[in-house]
Amino acid sequence: MGKLTPHQYQAEALISMGYNDTTVTKLQKVGADLLALYKPAAHWNEKVFASLSDCIIIGTVSHIEHPFGEKSWFHTVAYVRVEEFLRNDYNLPKIQIPVLLVSGPTGTGQTEIEIGEDTLGIGEHVLLFLSANELIDIACNNNMRDWYNQLINDSTVKFSIVAKYDIKAGKVISRNRERNLTDIRSDIKKVLTTVEHNMSTNQ
Repeated sequence: MGKLTPHQYQAEALISMGYNDTTVTKLQKVGADLLALYKPAAHWNEKVFASLSDCIIIGTVSHIEHPFGEKSWFHTVAYVRVEEFLRNDYNLPKIQIPVLLVSGPTGTGQTEIEIGEDTLGIGEHVLLFLSANELIDIACNNNMRDWYNQLINDSTVKFSIVAKYDIKAGKVISRNRERNLTDIRSDIKKVLTTVEHNMSTNQ
């Protein structure tokens, strides 16, 4: 029950995603080094983002809501209309995906700003690496029992952002780099092939 060290937390996080030592080793070989996530020099590339995600979509932000109260961890829900799934662990149909953000109105006339958070605006055409598992981890690690129970019992799967890219003319653009969408598709496919092969081998 004591406080986890960064190494212990990393191990628990990987287990919660269903990754054993063999999977982690194979992902490392294809360029997704999950063992370096908590090191200062860690380089988070698209293969790492794909490994940490349980849903990857291309879509357009359709509308935004602020249904949470002042004491909530999150303050904004952005709904993204899915055009294409690049990873879909929950076998979701092409619907609107709710993405939760910390930044947003608190309901008291104030606005919460989470420094460094990727935000979403209506009409944005985006590639999103998403994680529902991360939301559950947040609730669990911060003893938010009501929120935890809501997440695991809700028929609608909610997500947080692992990474966001704007899509323009076949290019995907993040804060500090630009890549071809075709190349990112290839990176995601390598990760999924590695994960799916190892999962099927272990069954």
